[in-house]
Amino acid sequence: MTLTTINRTSPKFLLSTLSAVVIAASLSGCLSSGGGSDDDDHQEPTNPLQLSTQQGDYIGISENGMRVYRGIRYGEAERFAAPAFPAAHSAPVQLSTEFGSDCPQNASAFGTASVNEDCLFLNVYAPEEPGEYPVMVWIHGGAFIYGSGGESYEPARLVDKGVVVVTLNYRLGALGFLPHASLGDSNFGLQDQQLALQWVKENIGAFDGDADNVTIFGESAGGHSVMSQLASPAAEGLFHKAIVQSGSYNGDQVSLPVGQALFGNPTVAATECADDTGDQLVACLRSLSVEDILAAQPGNILPATGTEVLPISINQALTTGEFNQVPVVMGSNRDEGALFTLLALGEGKDLSTGDGYDAAVQELLSEDPRLDAKQIADDYLALQQPSPLYYINAYTAIGTDWRFNCPNDAQWELLQGQVNTWGYWFTDRDAPNALEGLNPPFPLGAAHSFEIQYVLSSEETLTERGAGPDQLALAEYMAQYWTHFAKYGNDPAIGPNGTDGASEAVEWPRLTANGNILRLDAPTPAAVARSEFSTTHRCDFWNSPQPQ
Repeated sequence: MTLTTINRTSPKFLLSTLSAVVIAASLSGCLSSGGGSDDDDHQEPTNPLQLSTQQGDYIGISENGMRVYRGIRYGEAERFAAPAFPAAHSAPVQLSTEFGSDCPQNASAFGTASVNEDCLFLNVYAPEEPGEYPVMVWIHGGAFIYGSGGESYEPARLVDKGVVVVTLNYRLGALGFLPHASLGDSNFGLQDQQLALQWVKENIGAFDGDADNVTIFGESAGGHSVMSQLASPAAEGLFHKAIVQSGSYNGDQVSLPVGQALFGNPTVAATECADDTGDQLVACLRSLSVEDILAAQPGNILPATGTEVLPISINQALTTGEFNQVPVVMGSNRDEGALFTLLALGEGKDLSTGDGYDAAVQELLSEDPRLDAKQIADDYLALQQPSPLYYINAYTAIGTDWRFNCPNDAQWELLQGQVNTWGYWFTDRDAPNALEGLNPPFPLGAAHSFEIQYVLSSEETLTERGAGPDQLALAEYMAQYWTHFAKYGNDPAIGPNGTDGASEAVEWPRLTANGNILRLDAPTPAAVARSEFSTTHRCDFWNSPQPQ
């Protein structure tokens, strides 16, 4: 899940009135259906869980006080081609507890292995009572090579507060983002996300969602995707608010030629298509097995700029004002780098000796040749208290500040003068370990991705992972803020605070010049100066690093 960084400054339900017969019937069935529709024979559904979309009828299930529709096929796509809506089906499709297939990826701690390219599915979770609810569309993370919108995410906490939640899959890795001139606009994963948002716009009313009040939110590569959709002219009108969780990294992204050099050419060279060009190359790549492509693809990837979907980078769009100007919530975590330190140790990095530490920092910062890696390694080491974790803590701090938090700080600066912006800083260092089966040799603290569970996990799941009363209290606050923003974020006087103040939570101030952000700590959030965040993460340096 390591994220490649390019120089910033340069180029994871019962309807009480339903009979047991209806419930039993709804728990079996298939995920997809084909054929054409016959409008003349159409009859109004009598099952309250049956509804109509432009692609045909679906029958959901009732679960935990929600109406749940898992495994709706929103798109189809030939390999290395733009996606399109599937053909309409005539017979109602009975959905179940099963999700649609994950998009192709290797097995990891962050996703299930899959080689099924038929993977463009989404899931809808709606309150059981009819209404007109704000819509929240979740875009998962995973460095653009792992993950899905499936079972890792439990939206019941959000749905209970009066929103419709949609989670989705999009193409990953080389199949979703391989930058190569022969493939044209190769940001197929971003195109998938946009098709899913178009599906939401056209169909979400059937689920009692308000198509005119859609909030996109995501974390890590999902947050980066949210930022990319802000920058994409093709996404105009598809959403109305945005929440960015740890997605500010690599704001300059990569141009198509640079992306081809970094990711495209090495991938092609590792296949039997190495000697092909143009249309022959595309045909060859389409003939490869999924396994061959997964074996050849890089360990991380980024969307490429200079394409129709992404003409300019995120940072350039924010700088020029050429972006979809909607209200934004944006933030990052106190110890973002801890997860990547754990991964580095798993890859064999030596963070127990000075020489090993220096070498690891040199490799980490080699992505920006302007930086004096040795001096930075020494400076960060001097900030640490001597302990057995001396080198681990320093390495974690560098990864936190350089890769995530200071890019976040810089984007706050660009956003707050143009759109209504609210900033947060997740600092709960007693957050439960969200990495199932992994027992780290050092405290992870408020690590990368650890805030997701406070919004998209149930109280039961949090408790099973070790959350105490303080963490459960913070999770409740965060769910309130997130859903209030979805409801009221277009009003700068309300934002994520709700119409009754902050619903017993701390008032979250809108970000202005030299203003405050919200520190999300357990058990109670607090408004703090943005300068506290910037100073803690040494952003004066990282946002304008000095040459060697």
